[in-house]
Amino acid sequence: MTMERRNLSLPAEIRAEGESVTMRGYAYRFNELSHNLGGFRERILPGAGADSLTANDVVATFNHDTNNVLGRASSGTLRTGEDAEGGWYEIDLPNTTVGRDLAELLKRKDVRGSSFTFRVKADGQRVASEHDPETGLPVREITRMDVVELGPVLNPAYPTTDAELSRSIVLSLGIDDTPTASREAVIPNPARTPIVRALVERSGN
Repeated sequence: MTMERRNLSLPAEIRAEGESVTMRGYAYRFNELSHNLGGFRERILPGAGADSLTANDVVATFNHDTNNVLGRASSGTLRTGEDAEGGWYEIDLPNTTVGRDLAELLKRKDVRGSSFTFRVKADGQRVASEHDPETGLPVREITRMDVVELGPVLNPAYPTTDAELSRSIVLSLGIDDTPTASREAVIPNPARTPIVRALVERSGN
């Protein structure tokens, strides 16, 4: 399955103990609907990423940039898991330019969201029994996914997916009965679309 991303516009917490600075945030929240992803909306169900968060060597970055590494599960500088709210992460920020700058930006609340990268596992998705009452769109439910990367992002305005991937998902779920206009509304105009507390992004910032 293709890599996907989602953004979540919730501020992260930050705390300092001596010279150590730690940030904590949610990469995704359970049961919150995404925007129109090109013919469907989406929600992540409880437990979907729990196994991968404990088994994978997940990497934390700033803005999905591998040049801005913040922590790694195998080194103990990144801790992840799921609780009743969703998939959380905690990073011991590095004493690097990126780490120090990010700490300051978090304190100032200039950086206000999180994002994660994942693959849907085999048999890890389904169509909800009822369409979204607000838009009439079918809802894709993620039941099992493989989380590989996460971290804070500067502009978590909305979830996105590219048109080709969106079309592939629609076909694989057998929900290709939505209007063409819905499939074309893949990336909402941020000038007209409110920031949502939704899922974390899918196919690039």
